[in-house]
Amino acid sequence: MKGSQILQEGITNWKLRLVLSALLCLMGLGALISMVLGLFVELSVMDKSIVGIAIFMVGTPVYLISSKLGNIDQYTIAGFLNEELQEVEGDAEVLVKSESELNEDEISRRKQLEAFFDEHPLHTFLPDKPVKQAWILFTLSFIGSVAVWFIS
Repeated sequence: MKGSQILQEGITNWKLRLVLSALLCLMGLGALISMVLGLFVELSVMDKSIVGIAIFMVGTPVYLISSKLGNIDQYTIAGFLNEELQEVEGDAEVLVKSESELNEDEISRRKQLEAFFDEHPLHTFLPDKPVKQAWILFTLSFIGSVAVWFIS
């Protein structure tokens, strides 16, 4: 049961990273787009705020749906580990299966993987590039928004 728990923590962490990247990207882009729109159409501060909030409210679910957030499961995490982590050696599926489905070799391998992930938490191996990119996009969008505000 522990193998399943390890992968469940991976699913939760992966989904939280996607949500964080969506929120950061769309907060920044919503602000930037509303400020740039204010250059072409006469909008009050309240109107710009409403446009920014609307972009954020519509864009967040679109981003999460297009990133296939709902399709992330234990097999997704196991497949990622098989491809990216040499220590797993393509055996991450043993963490997904119930113990009754495993033979003796697989049970032994499962215990080795569980010990490995006890020592090295799974979240340290998951990709964080989308979150870093989202922070950069948010920062640049915010700087752009402030620049547009000073221009107008």
